[in-house]
Amino acid sequence: MTTPTILAAALALALTCGIAFAQNPATPATPATPAAAPAAAPAAPTAPLPTIAAHKCEKPEFPGKVAPETRIRKWSADFRGYVDCLKGYIGERNATIEANSKAAKAAVEEFNSSVTEFNETVRSLNN
Repeated sequence: MTTPTILAAALALALTCGIAFAQNPATPATPATPAAAPAAAPAAPTAPLPTIAAHKCEKPEFPGKVAPETRIRKWSADFRGYVDCLKGYIGERNATIEANSKAAKAAVEEFNSSVTEFNETVRSLNN
């Protein structure tokens, strides 16, 4: 393959990737020419999903309508503790989701700017 053919194939790949993953609608999309399209690119590796520990909150069992008032009050207090435990677990999960979302968004932004920079560099080489 000659250098211009390699550059054209790289440009076509970069433009195709930019169209598929770009989050910025203001980025112009230039379709790749069929002659410059590279062979099937390998799929991006995907990481296995992490194992998330289940909550360890213990739900108290209702003692029954005929239970003494002291047992019902204890159950009520235990149930509030159970609900607070679940709220804490949910808060931790949501914080993790937010952190993952921010990291993914930053990676997408870096990807978009890198592909744009690459495309501009290849265009400057072709001029």
